[in-house]
Amino acid sequence: MAERSPLRRYVLAACLSGMLIAGQAQAQRGPADEPEAWFDDPRRKTLTGDWGGARSSLAAQGVTLRGHYIAEFAANPTGGLAQGAAYTHQVDAGADLDLGRLVGLQGGSVQVTFTERTGYSLSQNFIGNIISVQEIFGAGQNVRLAELGYTQSLAGGRIETRVGWIHASDDFSASPLYCYFQNNGLCGQIATVINSGFTIFPTGSWGGRLKVRPVEDVYLQSGVYEVNPTLALPANGFKLDTTGATGVVLPVELGWQPNVGSANLPGRYRLGGYYDTSEAPYLGAPPGGPTSTATGRWGLWLQGDQMLYRPSPESPRSLWAFAVFGTAGPATALLQTYWQVGLVKKGTFEGRDHDSIGLAVNSSWISSTLIAAQNQANALVPGSTQVQSSETTIELNYRLQPTPFMSLMPNVQYVIHPNGLSSIGNALVLGLQARVTF
Repeated sequence: MAERSPLRRYVLAACLSGMLIAGQAQAQRGPADEPEAWFDDPRRKTLTGDWGGARSSLAAQGVTLRGHYIAEFAANPTGGLAQGAAYTHQVDAGADLDLGRLVGLQGGSVQVTFTERTGYSLSQNFIGNIISVQEIFGAGQNVRLAELGYTQSLAGGRIETRVGWIHASDDFSASPLYCYFQNNGLCGQIATVINSGFTIFPTGSWGGRLKVRPVEDVYLQSGVYEVNPTLALPANGFKLDTTGATGVVLPVELGWQPNVGSANLPGRYRLGGYYDTSEAPYLGAPPGGPTSTATGRWGLWLQGDQMLYRPSPESPRSLWAFAVFGTAGPATALLQTYWQVGLVKKGTFEGRDHDSIGLAVNSSWISSTLIAAQNQANALVPGSTQVQSSETTIELNYRLQPTPFMSLMPNVQYVIHPNGLSSIGNALVLGLQARVTF
């Protein structure tokens, strides 16, 4: 199937947005829909409002509709392979179905989501780095079924199962703090994804997860997910069969969620790992020579999020810190070790309780097996192969939340040694992310 033109994709996104806005314009107007309240009324959580009461009526019956538009612009005035700019966006629409209200199945729910992505990558086209500076670029840049999952909660929430067309990265090695950033090394668990068959939104695969919470602040979960590299291809937005599957990835994670100190500041700590049964390229093969494969890929991660401060238990303002360390088998993992640290300030200044400031650093270190092969090639033919080391990115941003349904996040990123090469100039990136909830 030929890839659709960028113009056609923009038209599709515009039509979807237009239909949603038109639906609101035709609906009966409520108090929060008056012109003077449209933009700044805190009751108005979505751009298109309550559709004259229809939306809240559906939610009361167990059908919660949702839709979003996310756009990310980035430009590198200095550094990289060349200077340029790139825009990419994602439109998603879906529903959460409460099966308790709909059919009497208590604790059961269904999630369905469709997405459309289009645009271009600054990292691919101009910088040449491994980890994208625009986290919503990828997954075929097409229209796709992103999610069709069934979740069942049992024993008062102490047991939870989830099965269907889902994403390993939504269930494991995740944190709500990461997507306060635009860089994909922060928002997207990218090291895990690059090194294994982890699926990441919006590319789904068949899978299942079981989560058990023996006590209130501790959980243990494990899962199994199809590994299928063909699912992210542009023509496979609605491919649901398993042709092209190479194996399964088996993650496990132990989590601890304490309240710390006399102020009961919440924390989230996770220790996990995975084993991918797929065959993968062996990174010790001579560059440019015969390739070989190795069976099985593995990795481990350690993560922590901790609230450091809040004025009161009821306050939306708080300061969070987070840290991540990961390692993976160097024979098959391009990124052998990975770490990131960051701060997120929720509620920035007086009267800006829903704005945020984020500062984070992430660093990825290339496989020692691959580096050894590159050095060996240079020993045989001096200067024949560039030797990689590590790639590091720093991001500073401010997310402005002028209304509950919209945010704007200007950001500055600095990429050090793109692709782990000193021969590519460090890149300064100026970015802007916009989000709208329909």
